[in-house]
Amino acid sequence: MDWLLGAAGAIVVLGGAIVLIGKASRWVLRRARQLGHLLDDVLGEPEREGQPARPSLMARVASIEQKQGEQAATSRALDRRVAGIERELRPNGGSSVKDQITAIVQATGADAN
Repeated sequence: MDWLLGAAGAIVVLGGAIVLIGKASRWVLRRARQLGHLLDDVLGEPEREGQPARPSLMARVASIEQKQGEQAATSRALDRRVAGIERELRPNGGSSVKDQITAIVQATGADAN
């Protein structure tokens, strides 16, 4: 009878070990798959049948930085144009559009309102 208890205990321990190893291996495989996806995102993937190429993380960051630089240059140019227009709409002693319109109104006697 002792051998029967020993065999039953061994079967329970062996079954528990198999279940534990199975769960651990599933966890490891899942993490390995996630790591593979992360590496694909960081390193990029070449074009393959039916799938377009995916640029690497650094190529994507460089593209974003380039677009931001272009937008900043466009924004600076727009700011310069707006500043030039604003200068023309303020009196400055005679050379702005505002001063010239005021002079024409005064010379013709037209009502400015």
